[in-house]
Amino acid sequence: MPSVSNFLPPAEMCSSAGSWFSLFIHGLRPSGGIVRAHAGVTGSGVRPYELLEHASADRARVENFISQRFHESFGSRVEAFMPRLFSLRDPQGNICGAFGLRSASRRLFLEQYLDVPIERAIADRTGHRAERRTIVEVGHFSGTVPGAMRIMIRLLTERLHHEGFEWVAFTGTTGLRNAFGRMGLPLSDIQAADRERLPATERAAWGSYYDHDPRIVVGHVRQGYEALMQRASPPAPGQGERP
Repeated sequence: MPSVSNFLPPAEMCSSAGSWFSLFIHGLRPSGGIVRAHAGVTGSGVRPYELLEHASADRARVENFISQRFHESFGSRVEAFMPRLFSLRDPQGNICGAFGLRSASRRLFLEQYLDVPIERAIADRTGHRAERRTIVEVGHFSGTVPGAMRIMIRLLTERLHHEGFEWVAFTGTTGLRNAFGRMGLPLSDIQAADRERLPATERAAWGSYYDHDPRIVVGHVRQGYEALMQRASPPAPGQGERP
């Protein structure tokens, strides 16, 4: 089965009024097929969450996590996975979220829904020219604990920015689209994802996924990154304080 996008609505991560999210990618070379990035709450004093890319090591474990979450959520069977897989690990090292990436250097799964290539769809919808080499598809979004999706979206946005991608495209359910909106990340709606555009032999594997209003959406990576950095900045002296 082709890759799919999922979202399990998490409870919002709680933080004090005086703290803000700190995101940073460590320039570590891959070790054992794993690349690490971290996320934490400034001043929290807790070990940060880690975002790991699984080039080879432990990839099967991440695939099993994604398959289980999709089966529990939609009764879906995920039989094929994106070329790049990531897992979010909690401070104890447990997997609490995962997603996958596919560069538009190859045909995107979501292009099955479109009548034109993704770069044309982006240009038609946004008025901005897009080159395939600057576009990436994200899918397999899944999480198990409160706040996991927020952390993954933040780390995903920063990673894509640092890798030089300009546009991110995905098939998002209502819950996933709302998660981006709550974080102040603008999305441009392209069209609905129509089950009938898939080969007949693949439709049954999706379970109830299409009952959750999946739509093709795109976001401008730099704009999203700047929006997150602005929200992550501490308040200026005198702002937000009572006289």
